[in-house]
Amino acid sequence: MPGKNPRKNTSKESPSKESAQPDFLTPKMSEAEEIRTLFSWQAPARPFRKKDRSYYTTIAIIVILLVLIALLAKEFLLIGVLLSLTFVAYVLAFVPPGMLNYRISTQGIIIGEDFYFWHLLDSFWFKEKDGIKVLHIQTRLRFPGQLMLVLGSQDEDKVKKTVSRFLPYIEIPYRSWMEKWSEGLQKHFPLENTHR
Repeated sequence: MPGKNPRKNTSKESPSKESAQPDFLTPKMSEAEEIRTLFSWQAPARPFRKKDRSYYTTIAIIVILLVLIALLAKEFLLIGVLLSLTFVAYVLAFVPPGMLNYRISTQGIIIGEDFYFWHLLDSFWFKEKDGIKVLHIQTRLRFPGQLMLVLGSQDEDKVKKTVSRFLPYIEIPYRSWMEKWSEGLQKHFPLENTHR
């Protein structure tokens, strides 16, 4: 019919429940009826153990040797990089990390001020570093590729039970050749005197 617009809807329809929800909700996000904190704790930002004198001595000897080799090769930029990395290693080993608030909710994980939705996370596992339990969470993001949550005095089983509601647990995580190489290097050539 020439005079009528077929797209024009003259009937007044009430907005449905589906149109009231925002478009950015994913299926996992809409599963949760309400946002609730399931588990929260406070712990250091990274695993930390005070290093002894042998650690600093070993690093200093290695860096001095590398700087001398770089001087002979007249690689002054490399010397700057070596000294910068030495400074970072010293600061990370000497200065204790600040405390962070960790929170697991029905929507995702909060580490300090950063929030990660469950649909951006992939899987999780536990590791121990310097005698401290750490929860590792693989992400689907380019950066950060992995989240590390220091458990501190928290019960690993409770955290595992809470997180496994949303993510699959990996008993033996995949390790790249670089991780295997660095772990082997640390085991056979430790920077600290472990025989004390």
